[in-house]
Amino acid sequence: MSRSTSLLPRPLCALALLGLALALSAGSVEGQGPLDGLRRGMQSQAAFTKGQALYDRHDYRGARDQFVMAVTLDPALDEAMALLGWCQFFLEEYRAAGITFKAALRRQPSWSGLHDGLGWSRLRLKRYHLATEAFQDALDRDPDYSDALIGLGSAQFELGRYEEALGPLEKGLRRTTLFRAAGQELPEARAKLAWTLYYLGRYDAALAAFGEALRAAPDGHGLYNGMGWTYLRLGRKMEAQAAFRRALALQPDYEDAREGLRQASG
Repeated sequence: MSRSTSLLPRPLCALALLGLALALSAGSVEGQGPLDGLRRGMQSQAAFTKGQALYDRHDYRGARDQFVMAVTLDPALDEAMALLGWCQFFLEEYRAAGITFKAALRRQPSWSGLHDGLGWSRLRLKRYHLATEAFQDALDRDPDYSDALIGLGSAQFELGRYEEALGPLEKGLRRTTLFRAAGQELPEARAKLAWTLYYLGRYDAALAAFGEALRAAPDGHGLYNGMGWTYLRLGRKMEAQAAFRRALALQPDYEDAREGLRQASG
């Protein structure tokens, strides 16, 4: 990051860079000669290639700055704009990511990955209804898009629509591999699937789902808590007590687990 942009408040840095990129690109094309255009195109491609390498190494801050440079030099380089949005997402600059994905969608409305990115950005901003719309747009273009399926199920879960959440979560987790190397979406999705089954009263299936989630995240205090409540609903109080105690050992001030242990011990 340059010295000038480092003086900006962190959440605004990416927005400022992108605004500068679009402003510069808008004012630089008119009147440029063929050699200037060729030079800018080569520089843009070089920045994009460097950004891709940094992105693959999970250096999202460095990659973001390279992609900003690439779209400054060539505003038609849509791949750079798409990856810029994902860099901002992984840097937790969700508002900036949403703006970038929407800008990219104006040029490439058929790219399912842009709708998916917009959905995840909205989900992190707790705009669950809008996130649902974006994920559905992605799935309209690619019905088997596991990332968007998990996103749609997650948004429906947050809205308390457990019947609607169940199908996308199950299908997405069934189809996916580790689809986010730099995020918590997959462990979160497993937990949401387990809680969805619990809220729907499917306690045997919920118990199996909590167990599967714990195999992937053995220190998940919330998962032990969920398992405890599920055991309690099944009338298995001794196992419920053990699960709640495990949750409290990992998180001593966990009030929900404390209440569960009280009920299981009564």
